[in-house]
Amino acid sequence: MPDVTGLHLLAHLDLVSSARLDPSGRLRALEDAGGDSEVLAAAEAQGAPLIVVDAPLAVPATGGRRDAEAVLSWCDVPVFPVSARRLETVFGGARGVALAGGLARGGRRVVEALPDQVLRQIAWEAGRPPDAPPIELADYRAAWLGVRAPRYRPKGVGRARTAGVMEAWRLLAGVVDLDGWTPAVSPDDWEAIADAARIDAICCAYAGLRLQQGTGLVLGSPERGEIALPVDANLRRRLAATQERLRAEGTIVI
Repeated sequence: MPDVTGLHLLAHLDLVSSARLDPSGRLRALEDAGGDSEVLAAAEAQGAPLIVVDAPLAVPATGGRRDAEAVLSWCDVPVFPVSARRLETVFGGARGVALAGGLARGGRRVVEALPDQVLRQIAWEAGRPPDAPPIELADYRAAWLGVRAPRYRPKGVGRARTAGVMEAWRLLAGVVDLDGWTPAVSPDDWEAIADAARIDAICCAYAGLRLQQGTGLVLGSPERGEIALPVDANLRRRLAATQERLRAEGTIVI
């Protein structure tokens, strides 16, 4: 099984972090980049055939939700609805779309991931046997709603969330060998932004690792957006049932 690379692309367009995990789940590289050429060079240098990013790779020109977002919404997994106009307004552009072709060069597969969902799934699975059978849907939904991903991204000047950064780090450290990396835990907002970007990149790489291990899935299609998700038996079953229902209703086509 080859290495997998995770990239943080979605926000703060002048800061990108990349993380590479080997098949054992050990962090082999954690690097920061800036411009698009640096991002593509980092992806090329790391050489992983699977790249997972926290940014949309397929974006509708108008509003609304993509198929994967519709399914996830019904499964109580909040997803930011994307469109070209919304991404331009909120994030200054659709960087994932712009870089998708270059990242996929050489036959590499490139898919999206949702760091918040990754951390939430890790928290959900903590203490639960990985081979446990699914529980009743109503019980699962009630329990799932009680699990939240830590809030670790700064929300403005002077609003670094060091406690959330460390909580996210602890969740990742429980499933990934971080090879000694720890966040700076600095009150400086710029450093907090950088730490959050690194956590996002590791989350993306972990989503790709789970996909390779067979304990994840890809929801969607390349044309309408693909999202890689770590899943257990409960989430896998709920996603499948929701997808079948929405497809029968004509709400989605995937």
